[in-house]
Amino acid sequence: MIFLEVPFREKDQAKALGARWDAVSKRWYVPEALNDSLDGFKKWLPSTNPLDHNVSADSIDNSTLSLNFEQTGFASPSNATEEQKGTKLSIVLNKVQTVLRQGFRGGVWVVAEIANINTRRGHVYLELTETNDSGQAIANCRAMIWQSQAGRLLERFSLETGSELAIGQKVLLLAEVSFHEQYGFSLVIQDLDPSYTLGELEQRLNQIRKNLMQKGIYQQNKGHQLPADYFRIAVIAPPQAAGLGDFRADADQLQKFKLCEFTYFYSSFQGDAVEGEMLEAIAAVKSLHQTKPFDALVIIRGGGAKLDLNMLNIESIAETLCLLELPVFSGIGHERDNTILDEVAHSRFDTPSKVIGFIKTQIVQQAKNAQINWTHIEQSSRILVQNLHHKINKLNHEITQNSLGCVYRWQKKVEPIHYEISRLSESKISRVTQDIDAIYHSINAEVKSKVNLVEKEVGRLKETINLEAKRSLSTQKQQIIQWIAFILSSGPKSQLNRGFSIVKDADGKPITTAKQALEQETVELEFSDGMIEAKIEKNQKIKTH
Repeated sequence: MIFLEVPFREKDQAKALGARWDAVSKRWYVPEALNDSLDGFKKWLPSTNPLDHNVSADSIDNSTLSLNFEQTGFASPSNATEEQKGTKLSIVLNKVQTVLRQGFRGGVWVVAEIANINTRRGHVYLELTETNDSGQAIANCRAMIWQSQAGRLLERFSLETGSELAIGQKVLLLAEVSFHEQYGFSLVIQDLDPSYTLGELEQRLNQIRKNLMQKGIYQQNKGHQLPADYFRIAVIAPPQAAGLGDFRADADQLQKFKLCEFTYFYSSFQGDAVEGEMLEAIAAVKSLHQTKPFDALVIIRGGGAKLDLNMLNIESIAETLCLLELPVFSGIGHERDNTILDEVAHSRFDTPSKVIGFIKTQIVQQAKNAQINWTHIEQSSRILVQNLHHKINKLNHEITQNSLGCVYRWQKKVEPIHYEISRLSESKISRVTQDIDAIYHSINAEVKSKVNLVEKEVGRLKETINLEAKRSLSTQKQQIIQWIAFILSSGPKSQLNRGFSIVKDADGKPITTAKQALEQETVELEFSDGMIEAKIEKNQKIKTH
């Protein structure tokens, strides 16, 4: 960009020739496209010789930017008059602006990192920064892309990198140095080099790859043998991702029919939280794998910009996947571009749909193999059963024939023995029967003899018992009669008639002891012919026999 010294009255003429107005510096300039056709702008060109518009920042001589009092037109303090003791700030800053324009007549290719970015009214405003190896900022600057340039530059950057301009990206940009009396120093961006940004990402990826190779673990996960069939699979994906929906369309069907169980873990795939959340998700997978093993770990995302893949090029995540004790399948959703996770994974797939397609194919193939094996086993079993059935029938026929022959031979051998046993048994039974009859008669005669003797003895004892019983009854009867007579003669009347008396108290109760009598004042003495009252003397003593 070449600035012009255009008087206000000639602005329309300069504009008609193609000059453009710089709102920051408030000056007219020649667009880059007209740099080769400056003849129409000669009368407005600065008096000093312009520099090449594509100048490197390192090629600028510091002496070009130096200001002394003679060059700027400022009076030396020693020569200043009493009335002229200083210069207005606006004049000083205007001179600084003039020197910067003369020192940076064209654009400068600048390498910087985007610290902040926002858009207002079509203009893009950026904060650029540079940091040292320890991460400390050593330079900061404002920059802007005017609306006239923003659409073209941002569209080209997005097409070539696959991502929008974003915070944290390292960029190579062509910028014009601008200094304004009120707004200070800034850069006006004229062009962006997308290949530089992509090169930075590739360099970082190469360094991670080199580190993993030096540790000897770069190919370690690829050494795991894939299972013959899949029953439990862990899945790490960003929540609400479109790729996750494509994956689950088939995965849910497999789980519905209990062909394979899927356990989902969620993590960010963009932003500062990627490393922490991804490592936490992998740690959760490892923990569950210890108690109930998984057959594989699937990492899917689905779609996304090319530069967004840089968020997944993290060495700690790649190293963890290399050391994981189960095969890893990646389906991050890109065909041509590559991440370190794709490289260290056991198997890489372009999309989440292809990952679940592979798993589904394996399960279906195993089911088909099982069906074929079952058919083969069934057919072999039927043939074997038929052969065994034929052998059994043959053996049964042989056994039957042999058994009949054996039975016939034994029957021939047994018949004489049976006849002899029958004859001897009948003879023996006849003799035993005769002996039993003789014994029966002998026993019967002896028993009858003893029974007669016992009957006679029983008759004699019976007569004796009858006599003794009658005599005992008679004796007892006489005894009872005597007892009755004695009882009848033992009543109170009888005793009174015999000369006894009954002592009673005043209430008519019998007194049976001398002690009871001394406790009374008077007593009644009952005799056979009546009663008398007697007074008891208290001083009497009881006399004992």
